[in-house]
Amino acid sequence: MKAQSFKLDKGVPDLAKRLSDPGKRQLWKEIKADPQFSTNFLRLGRLLCRDGQHREAMLLYAFAVRKHPHFYPFLLKLGLAFENAGEEFSAIRTYRRIIRRFPDRFLAYLRLEKLYRRSANPEKAIRLYETISDRNPIKERSYRRLFKIHARKGDFEKAIRVLQEAFEKYGESYERCLEMGKLLFRRGDFLGAVQNFESAVAFRSRSLSTRTWLGIALKELGNLKLAEYEFNEILRIKPDSYRGLIHLAELKAQAKKFDEAEKYLRRLEEKSPGNARVSICRGWIALQSGAPEEAISCCQRGLRETLFCFVWEQVLAHRIMTEAFRELGRKEDEEFHRRMAVAIAGKDTFESLIGLAESLCRERNFNIAGRVFERILQLYPRNTRAQIGLGETYLKEGKLEEARLICRQSLERLKPIFIRERIRAHLIIAESYKKEKKPRLYKKEKKAAHALFRQLYLKPKEKSKMTRTIEVEK
Repeated sequence: MKAQSFKLDKGVPDLAKRLSDPGKRQLWKEIKADPQFSTNFLRLGRLLCRDGQHREAMLLYAFAVRKHPHFYPFLLKLGLAFENAGEEFSAIRTYRRIIRRFPDRFLAYLRLEKLYRRSANPEKAIRLYETISDRNPIKERSYRRLFKIHARKGDFEKAIRVLQEAFEKYGESYERCLEMGKLLFRRGDFLGAVQNFESAVAFRSRSLSTRTWLGIALKELGNLKLAEYEFNEILRIKPDSYRGLIHLAELKAQAKKFDEAEKYLRRLEEKSPGNARVSICRGWIALQSGAPEEAISCCQRGLRETLFCFVWEQVLAHRIMTEAFRELGRKEDEEFHRRMAVAIAGKDTFESLIGLAESLCRERNFNIAGRVFERILQLYPRNTRAQIGLGETYLKEGKLEEARLICRQSLERLKPIFIRERIRAHLIIAESYKKEKKPRLYKKEKKAAHALFRQLYLKPKEKSKMTRTIEVEK
C-alpha cells in the first residue's frame, strides 16, 4: 500500500469544538484574533501535547506554519505533532521540508533518522548523513550518528571506517577514541581496543568509566597484571570505588585466587548489601570450584536484582551459566544462555535482546524466544514491544487466549506513535480469531490493522511481509 500524507484543511482550523478546557479555548481565541504572536501558539501547543491532544496540536501548528512559514520552531513542532499522532509519512515530509530550508539545524536530521530506523529504512538514514556537505557546520556531528547507525545494524566494519574518516578530518578527541575502542572491543580486536582506550585516558586521566573500559579490554586480552594496575588506579582516584573493587574481585576469581577475591567482595557487601554483581562473582567462584548448581543459583539471583543498564554483569552471568549448564548436560539451557551472552555483548541491552527474540521467532524457535521476551519484561516491565512479541509466541504455540490478552493489554497503553506495534497486536488478535474460526471478529481486527497501514512510511512489500510474519498454519 502506498503511504498517504495526512490531509489538513486550509484556512483557520475549527479547534474551539475540540477544546473543552476554558484556558485552551481562550488561548485559541487570542490566536485567531492576532496570529502574529508566536508565544501564544507555543503556549497552547505545550498544553495540547501535555494532555495527549496530538491531532489538535497538528491543526494548531499547521495553522502556525501558514502564518509564519519561515519560523523554524513551528515547522519542528508540526513534525513532532505528526510524529506523536502516528502520522509517520506526514512527519517525514515535514522534516524533509525543514532540512531543505534549514540544512544546518541538526534536530530535524535526528528526528528523521529515528523515523527511518523505525520504518526499517536504515539505509535512508545513512544516506541522509552521507549527503551532508563538508562545508556544513553539522558535518562533524553527523559522523557520530552515522557510526551509531552502522553499529546498531551490527556492521562494525563500516562503523569503524566512519570513525576513521572522522579521525582524518577532525583529529583525535576523547569521544572518538572511546567509541572506537568500544567498537573494536565488540568486534573482538582487544589490542586495538586497548590502544584507543589508552588514547581516551590520555584526554581524561581521571575518568573512571574510561579506565574501567581499558581494564576490561586488558583482561580480555589476557594481560591480567596491567588490568589489575588500571583497577587499582581507579581505587587511587576514588578509594572504595565500586567499579574498582568489583573488577579486582573478578580478576582474582579469574586467576583462581578465591581468598583475595572474597576480601574485595566482603568490602563491597559492607558498602552495598545484596549487590547483584557480588552474587554473580560468587557464582564464578562456585563454577571454578566445581559447584555448577550453586553457580547457577548465584547468577540467577544476580540477574533478578540487576538493572538493564549494567551490560557487563549480565554478559558475565550468562557466560557463567552457559558453562554451568554445559557441565550439567542441559543443552537447551546452555544454548539459551550462550545466545543471551553473545547478544548482550554486541550492543545495548534492549536492542540486542529484542533483536535476538525476534530473530528466534523467524527461526521458529518459539520456546527460547518466549524465554528471551520474558527476560526483557523482567528488565523493562510493561514494555509493549516485548509483550506483543510474547503474544506472537503464544499464538504460534496455540495459546490463543493468552495471546489475545497480552496484546489487548498492550493496545490499552500503546501511544499513537508506535504504529507498527499497534498493527502487530491487531494482526495477532486477528489470527487467533481465525484459528478459532470466528470470521466476524477476525475481520474486525484485520480492518483495524489495515486502517493503521495508511499512516505508515512503508518499504515495498513491507505490508505483506508484516502480515505473513504473524500468520499461523491452518
